[in-house]
Amino acid sequence: MNIRKPVVAGKFYEADPAKLKKTVSSYLKPVPPAKETIYGLLAPHAGYSFSGPTAGTAFSHLKGLDYDTIVIISTGHTAHIKGAALMAEGFFETPLARVPIDAELAAALLKSSRIFENLPGAHEQEHAIEVELPFLQVLKGDAFKIVPVAVNTPDLKILTEAGRFIGAALKGKKALICVSSDLSHYPPGNIAEKSDRSLLLAFRTAVNNKDLAHFDLAARLLLEKAGACMDTPACGQAAMTAGAAACLELGADDFKLLEYTHSGQVSGDLSGVVGYAGGLFVRSGAQGGPALSEDLKMELLKNARISIESHLKNKKPLELPLNGYIELNQPAAVFVTLTEAGRLRGCIGTMEARSMLADAVTQFAVSSAFGDPRFKPLSPDELPKIKIEISVLSPLRKVESYKDIVEKKHGVYVQKGRSSGTYLPQVWKHFSSRDEFLTSLCLEKAGLDPGAWKEKSTALFVYTVDSFEEK
Repeated sequence: MNIRKPVVAGKFYEADPAKLKKTVSSYLKPVPPAKETIYGLLAPHAGYSFSGPTAGTAFSHLKGLDYDTIVIISTGHTAHIKGAALMAEGFFETPLARVPIDAELAAALLKSSRIFENLPGAHEQEHAIEVELPFLQVLKGDAFKIVPVAVNTPDLKILTEAGRFIGAALKGKKALICVSSDLSHYPPGNIAEKSDRSLLLAFRTAVNNKDLAHFDLAARLLLEKAGACMDTPACGQAAMTAGAAACLELGADDFKLLEYTHSGQVSGDLSGVVGYAGGLFVRSGAQGGPALSEDLKMELLKNARISIESHLKNKKPLELPLNGYIELNQPAAVFVTLTEAGRLRGCIGTMEARSMLADAVTQFAVSSAFGDPRFKPLSPDELPKIKIEISVLSPLRKVESYKDIVEKKHGVYVQKGRSSGTYLPQVWKHFSSRDEFLTSLCLEKAGLDPGAWKEKSTALFVYTVDSFEEK
Protein backbone atom coordinates (compact mmCIF):
# COMPACT_ATOMS: atom_id res chain seq x y z
CA MET A 1 0.00 0.00 0.00
CA ASN A 2 1.39 3.42 -1.06
CA ILE A 3 1.07 5.80 1.91
CA ARG A 4 2.50 9.27 1.56
CA LYS A 5 3.48 10.34 5.10
CA PRO A 6 3.20 13.96 6.26
CA VAL A 7 6.42 15.95 5.89
CA VAL A 8 5.49 19.35 7.37
CA ALA A 9 3.36 18.33 10.37
CA GLY A 10 4.82 20.12 13.36
CA LYS A 11 6.42 22.68 11.05
CA PHE A 12 3.72 24.22 8.88
CA TYR A 13 0.85 23.14 11.12
CA GLU A 14 0.17 21.38 14.41
CA ALA A 15 1.23 17.72 14.62
CA ASP A 16 -1.18 17.02 17.47
CA PRO A 17 -4.56 15.96 15.99
CA ALA A 18 -6.71 17.73 18.57
CA LYS A 19 -4.76 20.98 18.32
CA LEU A 20 -4.72 20.78 14.51
CA LYS A 21 -8.48 20.30 14.31
CA LYS A 22 -9.07 23.18 16.72
CA THR A 23 -6.76 25.48 14.74
CA VAL A 24 -8.30 24.65 11.38
CA SER A 25 -11.80 25.02 12.80
CA SER A 26 -10.92 28.51 14.00
CA TYR A 27 -10.02 29.47 10.42
CA LEU A 28 -13.32 28.20 8.97
CA LYS A 29 -15.86 30.98 9.38
CA PRO A 30 -19.60 31.12 8.65
CA VAL A 31 -20.25 32.44 5.14
CA PRO A 32 -23.50 33.11 3.27
CA PRO A 33 -24.59 30.48 0.74
CA ALA A 34 -22.94 30.96 -2.65
CA LYS A 35 -25.08 32.70 -5.28
CA GLU A 36 -22.95 31.33 -8.11
CA THR A 37 -21.90 27.80 -8.98
CA ILE A 38 -18.49 27.07 -7.44
CA TYR A 39 -16.11 24.96 -9.53
CA GLY A 40 -12.97 25.35 -7.46
CA LEU A 41 -10.92 27.47 -5.14
CA LEU A 42 -7.48 29.04 -4.82
CA ALA A 43 -5.77 28.65 -1.44
CA PRO A 44 -2.24 29.43 -0.19
CA HIS A 45 0.06 26.72 1.12
CA ALA A 46 2.39 28.39 3.64
CA GLY A 47 2.64 27.77 7.36
CA TYR A 48 -0.74 28.16 9.01
CA SER A 49 0.40 31.00 11.26
CA PHE A 50 0.97 33.04 8.09
CA SER A 51 -1.59 31.86 5.54
CA GLY A 52 -4.04 29.72 7.52
CA PRO A 53 -6.71 32.41 7.93
CA THR A 54 -6.64 33.22 4.20
CA ALA A 55 -6.85 29.54 3.28
CA GLY A 56 -9.72 29.16 5.76
CA THR A 57 -11.60 32.01 4.12
CA ALA A 58 -11.54 30.13 0.81
CA PHE A 59 -12.31 26.68 2.23
CA SER A 60 -15.21 28.08 4.27
CA HIS A 61 -17.15 28.46 1.02
CA LEU A 62 -17.09 24.69 0.48
CA LYS A 63 -19.39 24.09 3.46
CA GLY A 64 -22.55 22.41 2.31
CA LEU A 65 -21.33 21.72 -1.23
CA ASP A 66 -21.94 18.25 -2.60
CA TYR A 67 -18.62 16.77 -3.71
CA ASP A 68 -16.76 13.57 -3.11
CA THR A 69 -13.49 14.18 -4.99
CA ILE A 70 -11.08 17.09 -4.90
CA VAL A 71 -8.38 17.42 -7.55
CA ILE A 72 -5.61 19.38 -5.84
CA ILE A 73 -3.32 21.08 -8.35
CA SER A 74 -0.19 22.43 -6.73
CA THR A 75 3.17 23.79 -7.66
CA GLY A 76 6.06 21.36 -7.46
CA HIS A 77 8.78 22.78 -5.22
CA THR A 78 10.99 19.70 -4.99
CA ALA A 79 11.18 18.02 -8.41
CA HIS A 80 11.37 19.05 -12.05
CA ILE A 81 8.13 18.03 -13.79
CA LYS A 82 7.78 18.00 -17.58
CA GLY A 83 4.00 17.79 -17.56
CA ALA A 84 1.77 16.91 -14.63
CA ALA A 85 2.87 14.53 -11.87
CA LEU A 86 0.24 12.36 -10.20
CA MET A 87 0.30 9.99 -7.31
CA ALA A 88 -2.13 7.55 -8.85
CA GLU A 89 -3.10 5.33 -5.91
CA GLY A 90 -2.76 4.93 -2.16
CA PHE A 91 -3.24 7.50 0.59
CA PHE A 92 -2.04 10.92 1.76
CA GLU A 93 -1.68 10.93 5.53
CA THR A 94 -2.06 13.85 7.94
CA PRO A 95 -2.27 13.84 11.75
CA LEU A 96 -6.06 13.69 11.37
CA ALA A 97 -6.32 10.58 9.17
CA ARG A 98 -5.44 9.07 5.82
CA VAL A 99 -7.07 10.52 2.70
CA PRO A 100 -7.61 8.01 -0.13
CA ILE A 101 -6.60 8.79 -3.69
CA ASP A 102 -9.30 8.43 -6.32
CA ALA A 103 -7.45 5.74 -8.27
CA GLU A 104 -10.15 5.44 -10.92
CA LEU A 105 -10.02 9.15 -11.78
CA ALA A 106 -6.22 9.17 -11.66
CA ALA A 107 -6.12 6.22 -14.05
CA ALA A 108 -8.48 8.04 -16.42
CA LEU A 109 -6.16 11.06 -16.47
CA LEU A 110 -3.10 8.90 -17.11
CA LYS A 111 -4.94 7.28 -20.01
CA SER A 112 -6.17 10.60 -21.42
CA SER A 113 -2.78 12.16 -22.19
CA ARG A 114 0.96 11.64 -21.95
CA ILE A 115 1.05 14.96 -20.12
CA PHE A 116 0.15 13.03 -16.97
CA GLU A 117 2.68 10.73 -15.32
CA ASN A 118 2.46 8.63 -12.21
CA LEU A 119 5.37 10.10 -10.24
CA PRO A 120 4.92 9.51 -6.50
CA GLY A 121 8.47 10.76 -5.96
CA ALA A 122 7.40 14.27 -6.97
CA HIS A 123 5.03 14.24 -3.98
CA GLU A 124 7.20 12.68 -1.28
CA GLN A 125 8.66 15.95 0.04
CA GLU A 126 6.13 18.37 -1.48
CA HIS A 127 4.14 20.34 1.10
CA ALA A 128 1.77 22.27 -1.20
CA ILE A 129 -0.89 19.56 -1.32
CA GLU A 130 -0.41 18.27 2.21
CA VAL A 131 -1.23 21.59 3.88
CA GLU A 132 -4.63 21.81 2.17
CA LEU A 133 -5.81 18.41 3.42
CA PRO A 134 -6.60 19.26 7.07
CA PHE A 135 -9.06 21.93 5.89
CA LEU A 136 -10.88 19.37 3.78
CA GLN A 137 -10.76 16.79 6.56
CA VAL A 138 -12.34 19.14 9.07
CA LEU A 139 -15.01 20.04 6.52
CA LYS A 140 -15.75 16.56 5.12
CA GLY A 141 -14.34 14.03 7.56
CA ASP A 142 -13.51 10.91 5.58
CA ALA A 143 -16.19 11.45 2.93
CA PHE A 144 -13.91 12.50 0.10
CA LYS A 145 -11.02 11.37 -2.09
CA ILE A 146 -8.28 13.36 -3.78
CA VAL A 147 -6.25 13.32 -6.95
CA PRO A 148 -2.89 15.04 -6.26
CA VAL A 149 -1.40 16.84 -9.27
CA ALA A 150 1.91 18.73 -9.19
CA VAL A 151 3.07 21.03 -12.01
CA ASN A 152 5.90 23.48 -12.53
CA THR A 153 6.54 23.68 -16.27
CA PRO A 154 6.44 27.20 -17.74
CA ASP A 155 4.91 25.77 -20.95
CA LEU A 156 1.52 27.45 -21.29
CA LYS A 157 0.26 24.93 -23.85
CA ILE A 158 1.05 21.94 -21.63
CA LEU A 159 -0.56 23.56 -18.60
CA THR A 160 -3.75 24.56 -20.39
CA GLU A 161 -4.07 21.13 -22.00
CA ALA A 162 -3.54 19.44 -18.64
CA GLY A 163 -6.26 21.63 -17.15
CA ARG A 164 -8.67 20.86 -19.96
CA PHE A 165 -8.12 17.12 -19.58
CA ILE A 166 -8.75 17.42 -15.84
CA GLY A 167 -11.91 19.45 -16.40
CA ALA A 168 -13.16 17.01 -19.03
CA ALA A 169 -12.54 14.05 -16.71
CA LEU A 170 -14.58 15.70 -13.94
CA LYS A 171 -17.68 16.48 -16.00
CA GLY A 172 -20.71 14.76 -14.55
CA LYS A 173 -18.91 13.95 -11.30
CA LYS A 174 -19.33 15.46 -7.85
CA ALA A 175 -15.88 17.02 -7.86
CA LEU A 176 -14.07 20.30 -7.29
CA ILE A 177 -10.68 21.81 -8.11
CA CYS A 178 -8.33 23.13 -5.42
CA VAL A 179 -5.43 25.26 -6.68
CA SER A 180 -2.58 25.46 -4.19
CA SER A 181 -0.37 28.51 -4.72
CA ASP A 182 1.29 31.36 -2.91
CA LEU A 183 2.01 34.64 -4.69
CA SER A 184 5.13 36.83 -4.77
CA HIS A 185 8.23 35.72 -2.91
CA TYR A 186 10.37 38.08 -0.87
CA PRO A 187 9.77 41.57 -2.24
CA PRO A 188 9.29 44.41 0.27
CA GLY A 189 5.72 44.61 1.52
CA ASN A 190 4.74 47.63 -0.57
CA ILE A 191 5.99 46.00 -3.79
CA ALA A 192 4.28 42.71 -2.90
CA GLU A 193 0.90 44.40 -2.54
CA LYS A 194 1.21 46.12 -5.93
CA SER A 195 2.49 43.02 -7.71
CA ASP A 196 0.13 40.53 -6.07
CA ARG A 197 -3.00 42.59 -6.55
CA SER A 198 -1.99 43.36 -10.13
CA LEU A 199 -1.46 39.66 -10.84
CA LEU A 200 -4.77 38.70 -9.25
CA LEU A 201 -6.59 41.27 -11.37
CA ALA A 202 -4.88 39.89 -14.49
CA PHE A 203 -5.84 36.38 -13.39
CA ARG A 204 -9.49 37.36 -13.15
CA THR A 205 -9.36 39.06 -16.56
CA ALA A 206 -7.77 35.94 -18.05
CA VAL A 207 -10.56 33.77 -16.65
CA ASN A 208 -13.25 36.22 -17.77
CA ASN A 209 -11.89 36.21 -21.32
CA LYS A 210 -10.86 32.54 -21.38
CA ASP A 211 -7.38 33.75 -22.30
CA LEU A 212 -4.74 32.34 -19.94
CA ALA A 213 -1.97 33.77 -22.11
CA HIS A 214 -3.00 37.13 -20.60
CA PHE A 215 -2.17 35.82 -17.12
CA ASP A 216 1.12 34.38 -18.34
CA LEU A 217 2.10 37.72 -19.91
CA ALA A 218 1.10 39.64 -16.78
CA ALA A 219 3.34 37.44 -14.64
CA ARG A 220 6.29 37.92 -17.00
CA LEU A 221 5.83 41.69 -17.10
CA LEU A 222 5.64 41.91 -13.31
CA LEU A 223 8.83 39.92 -12.99
CA GLU A 224 10.55 42.17 -15.52
CA LYS A 225 9.43 45.24 -13.62
CA ALA A 226 10.16 44.05 -10.06
CA GLY A 227 12.57 41.17 -10.60
CA ALA A 228 15.39 42.98 -8.85
CA CYS A 229 13.58 42.50 -5.53
CA MET A 230 11.28 39.56 -6.24
CA ASP A 231 12.00 35.89 -6.99
CA THR A 232 8.62 35.15 -8.57
CA PRO A 233 5.22 36.83 -8.96
CA ALA A 234 3.55 33.51 -7.96
CA CYS A 235 5.30 30.35 -6.88
CA GLY A 236 2.30 28.38 -8.14
CA GLN A 237 1.82 30.22 -11.43
CA ALA A 238 1.77 26.86 -13.25
CA ALA A 239 -0.84 25.48 -10.85
CA MET A 240 -2.97 28.60 -11.21
CA THR A 241 -2.86 28.26 -15.01
CA ALA A 242 -3.73 24.55 -15.06
CA GLY A 243 -6.39 24.99 -12.37
CA ALA A 244 -8.03 27.89 -14.18
CA ALA A 245 -8.06 25.88 -17.42
CA ALA A 246 -9.75 22.99 -15.60
CA CYS A 247 -12.40 25.24 -14.09
CA LEU A 248 -13.03 26.94 -17.44
CA GLU A 249 -13.55 23.52 -19.00
CA LEU A 250 -16.12 22.76 -16.31
CA GLY A 251 -18.03 25.99 -16.95
CA ALA A 252 -16.46 28.71 -14.79
CA ASP A 253 -16.16 32.19 -16.27
CA ASP A 254 -14.93 34.23 -13.32
CA PHE A 255 -12.43 34.27 -10.47
CA LYS A 256 -13.70 35.89 -7.30
CA LEU A 257 -11.01 37.14 -4.91
CA LEU A 258 -12.08 36.67 -1.30
CA GLU A 259 -9.00 37.75 0.65
CA TYR A 260 -5.44 38.93 0.10
CA THR A 261 -2.69 39.06 2.71
CA HIS A 262 1.07 38.77 2.94
CA SER A 263 3.44 37.44 5.57
CA GLY A 264 4.63 40.87 6.65
CA GLN A 265 1.15 41.67 7.94
CA VAL A 266 1.63 38.81 10.42
CA SER A 267 5.32 39.02 11.27
CA GLY A 268 5.68 42.79 11.10
CA ASP A 269 8.79 42.32 8.93
CA LEU A 270 8.09 44.12 5.66
CA SER A 271 11.59 43.78 4.22
CA GLY A 272 10.83 40.56 2.34
CA VAL A 273 7.38 38.99 2.29
CA VAL A 274 5.31 36.23 0.66
CA GLY A 275 1.85 36.96 -0.73
CA TYR A 276 -1.29 34.87 -0.15
CA ALA A 277 -4.74 34.89 -1.71
CA GLY A 278 -7.97 32.96 -1.30
CA GLY A 279 -10.60 32.93 -4.03
CA LEU A 280 -13.24 31.00 -5.92
CA PHE A 281 -13.72 29.93 -9.52
CA VAL A 282 -17.38 30.57 -10.29
CA ARG A 283 -19.86 31.18 -13.07
CA SER A 284 -21.11 34.75 -12.88
CA GLY A 285 -21.52 35.92 -16.48
CA ALA A 286 -18.69 38.44 -16.11
CA GLN A 287 -16.66 39.44 -19.17
CA GLY A 288 -13.89 41.79 -20.15
CA GLY A 289 -11.21 43.51 -18.18
CA PRO A 290 -11.11 46.26 -15.55
CA ALA A 291 -12.77 49.56 -16.44
CA LEU A 292 -10.67 52.69 -16.17
CA SER A 293 -11.90 55.46 -13.92
CA GLU A 294 -11.71 59.08 -14.98
CA ASP A 295 -8.81 59.60 -12.57
CA LEU A 296 -6.84 56.78 -14.18
CA LYS A 297 -7.51 58.15 -17.65
CA MET A 298 -6.19 61.52 -16.55
CA GLU A 299 -3.13 59.82 -15.07
CA LEU A 300 -2.39 58.10 -18.37
CA LEU A 301 -2.83 61.30 -20.38
CA LYS A 302 -0.53 63.13 -17.98
CA ASN A 303 2.15 60.46 -18.30
CA ALA A 304 1.84 60.50 -22.08
CA ARG A 305 2.57 64.23 -22.20
CA ILE A 306 5.39 63.97 -19.66
CA SER A 307 7.02 61.21 -21.72
CA ILE A 308 7.00 63.43 -24.83
CA GLU A 309 8.42 66.35 -22.84
CA SER A 310 11.12 64.08 -21.42
CA HIS A 311 12.14 62.93 -24.89
CA LEU A 312 12.33 66.51 -26.14
CA LYS A 313 14.59 67.47 -23.23
CA ASN A 314 17.01 64.55 -22.96
CA LYS A 315 16.06 61.91 -25.57
CA LYS A 316 15.67 59.35 -22.78
CA PRO A 317 12.59 57.18 -22.27
CA LEU A 318 10.47 57.79 -19.20
CA GLU A 319 11.02 54.83 -16.87
CA LEU A 320 8.04 54.07 -14.64
CA PRO A 321 8.10 51.99 -11.45
CA LEU A 322 5.42 49.45 -10.62
CA ASN A 323 2.27 51.55 -10.40
CA GLY A 324 0.19 52.01 -7.29
CA TYR A 325 -2.89 51.78 -9.50
CA ILE A 326 -3.09 48.06 -10.28
CA GLU A 327 -5.22 48.69 -13.38
CA LEU A 328 -2.22 50.43 -14.96
CA ASN A 329 -0.02 47.35 -14.40
CA GLN A 330 -2.20 45.20 -16.65
CA PRO A 331 -1.07 43.99 -20.09
CA ALA A 332 -2.73 46.18 -22.68
CA ALA A 333 -2.85 46.90 -26.40
CA VAL A 334 -2.80 50.65 -26.91
CA PHE A 335 -2.78 53.32 -29.59
CA VAL A 336 -1.74 56.91 -28.90
CA THR A 337 -2.98 59.53 -31.36
CA LEU A 338 -1.74 63.11 -31.61
CA THR A 339 -3.74 65.84 -33.33
CA GLU A 340 -2.96 69.48 -34.03
CA ALA A 341 -5.86 71.84 -34.77
CA GLY A 342 -8.02 68.79 -35.41
CA ARG A 343 -5.62 67.26 -37.92
CA LEU A 344 -3.71 64.02 -37.41
CA ARG A 345 -0.14 64.60 -36.21
CA GLY A 346 0.89 61.05 -35.35
CA CYS A 347 -0.58 57.70 -34.38
CA ILE A 348 1.35 54.61 -33.26
CA GLY A 349 0.26 51.58 -31.25
CA THR A 350 -0.09 47.83 -31.16
CA MET A 351 -2.91 45.36 -31.70
CA GLU A 352 -1.42 42.90 -29.25
CA ALA A 353 -0.56 43.52 -25.59
CA ARG A 354 3.19 43.34 -25.03
CA SER A 355 3.68 45.62 -22.05
CA MET A 356 1.85 47.10 -19.09
CA LEU A 357 -0.76 49.75 -19.82
CA ALA A 358 1.21 52.59 -18.22
CA ASP A 359 4.39 51.62 -20.07
CA ALA A 360 2.58 51.14 -23.38
CA VAL A 361 1.10 54.63 -23.20
CA THR A 362 4.44 56.32 -22.55
CA GLN A 363 6.17 54.25 -25.23
CA PHE A 364 3.62 54.94 -27.96
CA ALA A 365 3.23 58.60 -27.03
CA VAL A 366 6.92 59.05 -27.85
CA SER A 367 6.63 56.90 -30.98
CA SER A 368 3.64 58.91 -32.21
CA ALA A 369 5.46 62.18 -31.64
CA PHE A 370 8.82 61.22 -33.09
CA GLY A 371 8.52 57.92 -34.94
CA ASP A 372 5.47 58.09 -37.19
CA PRO A 373 6.99 57.96 -40.71
CA ARG A 374 4.14 60.03 -42.12
CA PHE A 375 5.23 63.11 -40.19
CA LYS A 376 8.33 65.02 -39.18
CA PRO A 377 9.40 64.58 -35.54
CA LEU A 378 7.53 66.85 -33.18
CA SER A 379 9.31 70.12 -32.44
CA PRO A 380 9.35 71.82 -29.02
CA ASP A 381 7.17 74.70 -30.22
CA GLU A 382 4.51 72.25 -31.42
CA LEU A 383 4.12 70.51 -28.06
CA PRO A 384 1.64 73.02 -26.56
CA LYS A 385 -0.50 72.78 -29.71
CA ILE A 386 -1.03 69.04 -29.82
CA LYS A 387 -3.87 67.12 -28.23
CA ILE A 388 -3.27 63.56 -27.01
CA GLU A 389 -5.82 60.77 -27.37
CA ILE A 390 -5.36 57.27 -25.92
CA SER A 391 -7.21 54.19 -27.13
CA VAL A 392 -7.08 51.06 -24.98
CA LEU A 393 -8.08 48.04 -27.03
CA SER A 394 -10.09 45.01 -26.05
CA PRO A 395 -8.72 41.60 -27.12
CA LEU A 396 -9.08 40.83 -30.83
CA ARG A 397 -12.01 38.63 -31.88
CA LYS A 398 -12.06 36.97 -35.29
CA VAL A 399 -15.32 37.27 -37.24
CA GLU A 400 -16.56 34.94 -39.96
CA SER A 401 -17.71 37.70 -42.28
CA TYR A 402 -17.58 41.45 -42.79
CA LYS A 403 -21.33 41.35 -42.05
CA ASP A 404 -20.42 40.77 -38.38
CA ILE A 405 -18.67 44.14 -38.20
CA VAL A 406 -20.77 46.75 -36.39
CA GLU A 407 -20.39 50.25 -37.80
CA LYS A 408 -19.14 52.94 -35.40
CA LYS A 409 -18.60 50.34 -32.66
CA HIS A 410 -15.87 48.00 -33.85
CA GLY A 411 -12.31 48.71 -34.73
CA VAL A 412 -11.22 46.37 -37.52
CA TYR A 413 -7.92 44.58 -38.06
CA VAL A 414 -7.45 43.01 -41.50
CA GLN A 415 -4.79 40.42 -42.33
CA LYS A 416 -3.92 38.55 -45.51
CA GLY A 417 -0.59 36.81 -45.88
CA ARG A 418 2.08 39.16 -44.52
CA SER A 419 -0.01 42.28 -45.04
CA SER A 420 -2.16 43.77 -42.32
CA GLY A 421 -3.62 47.00 -41.05
CA THR A 422 -6.22 48.45 -38.72
CA TYR A 423 -8.64 51.33 -38.33
CA LEU A 424 -9.74 52.33 -34.84
CA PRO A 425 -13.48 52.80 -34.23
CA GLN A 426 -12.92 56.56 -34.25
CA VAL A 427 -12.14 56.36 -37.99
CA TRP A 428 -15.77 55.51 -38.85
CA LYS A 429 -16.64 59.22 -38.75
CA HIS A 430 -14.65 59.74 -41.94
CA PHE A 431 -16.72 57.27 -43.95
CA SER A 432 -20.37 57.05 -44.94
CA SER A 433 -20.62 53.26 -45.13
CA ARG A 434 -19.05 49.99 -44.06
CA ASP A 435 -17.97 49.31 -47.64
CA GLU A 436 -16.02 52.60 -47.81
CA PHE A 437 -14.45 51.97 -44.40
CA LEU A 438 -13.25 48.46 -45.28
CA THR A 439 -12.11 49.40 -48.78
CA SER A 440 -9.97 52.21 -47.42
CA LEU A 441 -8.61 49.97 -44.66
CA CYS A 442 -7.48 47.34 -47.16
CA LEU A 443 -6.08 49.80 -49.71
CA GLU A 444 -4.66 52.61 -47.58
CA LYS A 445 -3.52 50.83 -44.42
CA ALA A 446 -2.89 47.18 -45.33
CA GLY A 447 -1.66 47.61 -48.90
CA LEU A 448 -4.16 45.05 -50.16
CA ASP A 449 -6.55 45.08 -53.08
CA PRO A 450 -9.47 47.39 -52.26
CA GLY A 451 -11.96 44.51 -52.24
CA ALA A 452 -9.83 42.11 -50.19
CA TRP A 453 -12.24 42.39 -47.26
CA LYS A 454 -14.79 40.36 -49.28
CA GLU A 455 -12.39 37.44 -49.86
CA LYS A 456 -12.49 34.30 -47.72
CA SER A 457 -8.68 34.23 -47.59
CA THR A 458 -8.67 37.55 -45.73
CA ALA A 459 -8.93 37.38 -41.94
CA LEU A 460 -11.05 40.02 -40.24
CA PHE A 461 -10.82 40.78 -36.53
CA VAL A 462 -12.88 43.21 -34.47
CA TYR A 463 -12.26 44.93 -31.16
CA THR A 464 -13.63 47.78 -29.10
CA VAL A 465 -11.73 50.62 -27.49
CA ASP A 466 -11.91 52.74 -24.40
CA SER A 467 -10.88 56.06 -25.93
CA PHE A 468 -10.21 59.30 -24.09
CA GLU A 469 -8.40 62.56 -24.83
CA GLU A 470 -7.08 65.74 -23.30
CA LYS A 471 -9.63 68.47 -22.80
